[in-house]
Amino acid sequence: MASVVMVLGGLALLAWNTWQRLGRSRSARAWAGPRTTAFARRNVLVLWPLIGVALLLAGALVLARGSSAATPLGLLLLAALVLWLAYAVLPLPVPGWLEPRWYRPLHVAASRRGDRHE
Repeated sequence: MASVVMVLGGLALLAWNTWQRLGRSRSARAWAGPRTTAFARRNVLVLWPLIGVALLLAGALVLARGSSAATPLGLLLLAALVLWLAYAVLPLPVPGWLEPRWYRPLHVAASRRGDRHE
């Protein structure tokens, strides 16, 4: 039962994050407004996707317990969690290739104005 909850939670989080990244509506792009902080940008582009992937991997790991797939799933889960922790704690820059295409002009314009966009 726990594995089902983790998988469904991961899928829900990834679906919501995909909606934000696609930015097809004003509410989906709200995270990228004129007062967007570097923390909000980091959440949408790095942290929430990593948590969603970690939940999926944890659910799969519970299901694969005792099989030969458990070790690779555990290593991938560990990598996702370490990467999440690194981005949550350290001031690592968000890679430009993670930015949605529609966000890049906003980011460049904010950088020119001196706004707090990273």
